[in-house]
Amino acid sequence: MRGHIRQRSKGSWTIVVDLGRAPETGRRRQQWHTVKGTKREAERALRELLQSVETGSYVKPHRLTLGEWSEQWLRDCVALHGSPRTVDNYGSVLRRHLIPALGALPLAELRPQHLQNYYAQALAHGRSDGLGGLSPASVQRHHRVISKALGDAVRQGLLLRNVAQLCQAPHPPRSRMATLAEEDVPRFLAAARQTPYDVLFYAALYTGLRRGELLGLRWIDVDLDLASLSVAQSLQRVSGAYVIKEPKSQRSRRQVSLPPSLALRAHSLTAPFVTPRASATSCCFQPRWRTSHPRSRRPSLQSLGR
Repeated sequence: MRGHIRQRSKGSWTIVVDLGRAPETGRRRQQWHTVKGTKREAERALRELLQSVETGSYVKPHRLTLGEWSEQWLRDCVALHGSPRTVDNYGSVLRRHLIPALGALPLAELRPQHLQNYYAQALAHGRSDGLGGLSPASVQRHHRVISKALGDAVRQGLLLRNVAQLCQAPHPPRSRMATLAEEDVPRFLAAARQTPYDVLFYAALYTGLRRGELLGLRWIDVDLDLASLSVAQSLQRVSGAYVIKEPKSQRSRRQVSLPPSLALRAHSLTAPFVTPRASATSCCFQPRWRTSHPRSRRPSLQSLGR
């Protein structure tokens, strides 16, 4: 198997790979590639191409752009195996940031330098509102999304390698988790009793359930006689709408014991956001009030601690 390179212009090289003769016609087959960079980089690309032809992993170049592949990947891969929230989150990262910046690039011509430069630009001024840069955690999330997309392109034979794996994404600084001190618990519960969210915060404090798991609880999932509950679904916000979703894994689908004090409180729920136990499939914590803005009545942990 042979190949050669020749210079097209300054910083641009043509690689010609001999693919042998076609078994049907006996004609000689050649594949042409264009590489930007130095001669040494072109020679390295030639060696990689010849090795891929020898091992049977060679991928012919195509005109599919990164933007086109991103949309195809969201539709055919992420939506097939991921949750609606995952599709929404990945789509937001790709359509608001990566596709506007890199979407016009041919997928086969994407290089580590493109992604590394994108990460630097995103940190400096990557916010969609133009008010500065994104946080290292956000840029790291972008890196993970594009790496997943390129990884699936490799598995489907569209790419020879995942160039995102050759890049260094920023590492967000570690932050300490803020938790309630033992002496602050009575003060927190006293403040919560002054709101319609008394039982909700009490349940969160003594069960350790996530917010979506608490809001997804149904009366059919709660056994007050045995003082236990079952986590069988969660409430999530996707594209501005609220949806019910099943737990992501079998470990998330679990039984949780209730302390006696919480079981007694649940027996006499009277708060305005609690659904009566007339319907076993209705959610336990469901707001009945209406406001002009969905966040206007949402309390914060800081306000409860005052």
